[in-house]
Amino acid sequence: MNPIPHRLLLCASLALWSSWSWGRAAALDLPERPGAFWSQRDALPPQAPPARLDPIRFDSLAALTEHALRRRPEARAAWLGIQAEAARLDAAEAANWPTLTGQLNLSQSRALSSSGTTAPTLHRYGPSLGLAYVLYDFGAREASIDAQRYQLIASLLANNRTLQDTVAEVESAYFAVLAARAQRTAQAEQEAALQASLDAVELRLRGGLAARADLLRARAALSEATLARQLAERDIAKAEAMLKQATGIEQTRPLLLDWETALPPALDAATLLAELLAEAGQQRPDLHALQAAAASARAEAARAQAARWPSLSLAANTGRTFFLEDERSPSTSYSVGVNLSAPLFDGGRLAAQARAAERDAERLQAEADSQRSQVALNVAEAYHDVRHAQDRREGVAVQFDSASESAQAAEARYIAGVGSLLEWLTAQADLARARQTQAQADSDWLAAFSRLNHALGRLPAITPESTP
Repeated sequence: MNPIPHRLLLCASLALWSSWSWGRAAALDLPERPGAFWSQRDALPPQAPPARLDPIRFDSLAALTEHALRRRPEARAAWLGIQAEAARLDAAEAANWPTLTGQLNLSQSRALSSSGTTAPTLHRYGPSLGLAYVLYDFGAREASIDAQRYQLIASLLANNRTLQDTVAEVESAYFAVLAARAQRTAQAEQEAALQASLDAVELRLRGGLAARADLLRARAALSEATLARQLAERDIAKAEAMLKQATGIEQTRPLLLDWETALPPALDAATLLAELLAEAGQQRPDLHALQAAAASARAEAARAQAARWPSLSLAANTGRTFFLEDERSPSTSYSVGVNLSAPLFDGGRLAAQARAAERDAERLQAEADSQRSQVALNVAEAYHDVRHAQDRREGVAVQFDSASESAQAAEARYIAGVGSLLEWLTAQADLARARQTQAQADSDWLAAFSRLNHALGRLPAITPESTP
């Protein structure tokens, strides 16, 4: 092709592409002044398809938790990190094997002639194989493999802690839903009781046994209870939204929790804090992850130290050369040898790498000690929270029984005409607070027990995921 028309065609293509790009940019209406909003939303890509609206049902907290472990992006990111570290370990272990390299060469050469005669042009081609194998390197390869193996272990342990964090978040959100539902139930019972009070006042008012002020007071109390019940329903909706977010479920998808929650067994009074601290030291994966990372840094320091010593390797090459010229015959070449290489001077690079790895190991060990102290604090706080929650549930039970008997007595006194409406409403308010306190005490006990398990690093019992 003639080069001049080809260049003209290329320039014309660039001009057309530039005009098309400028036309696309010019189609966007830019703000004319500072502070102006841009509202040309049709220039955005098409939106994602709408979320699913069919309900999803779970028959246990374990099934709900497993759904969160499968769907949460944090769990997926941790799993991908593990896969990457495993691939790096495979790459490090590959250094124990020889390296075989194949090549296909094609060359054109002409020798220089000093006598003035024309030297022939030769065209060579042919395959070749190269073999390289490190025989001994003072443990550099083994140290590199150990460093990557400990790094993989650290990634596995960090993944365990990520999953435990997800489990704790799901349990916390679920217990918040239980608390909100219990509060709604308590408010509904209070509303029903106040409605019965209002009916009784209206009946007494028609018989001339009550004043209109009692009717207004009963209506006000009922209205207040209705508002409180509506507020509790709002809290349920917000708690369920948090639970959906924690479990990776679309906000527009109905969530059905079809099981009864059983309270966990009470913490044994003989359980000592020292025993729980020892368990946390053995179970917490984040502590062991820091220890594994420190071991990886120490192995990396050993690799840098070993790299300063000579290495012995085997090298072999063989090849077959062919000529395009018919008068020349193919030839075969090979070589086998042992190479000894020693780093004579590198500007202190390997020594600096060894020092850096050693400092990293010491830093990670210090972080592990600091984390161990924080774990001890978390376990101690959760332990005392559980103790307090257990004692509080016992005291709340006594309070609820007393408030219930007081409300029944006040109701009987008012109906008999020997008690006041204010006394009855006050007793009902006390009973409502006792119901709410009892519901909150049960929720606090579940949440405290969940925090203790999370602080101890206990793995939850997961069942196969339920079918939505």
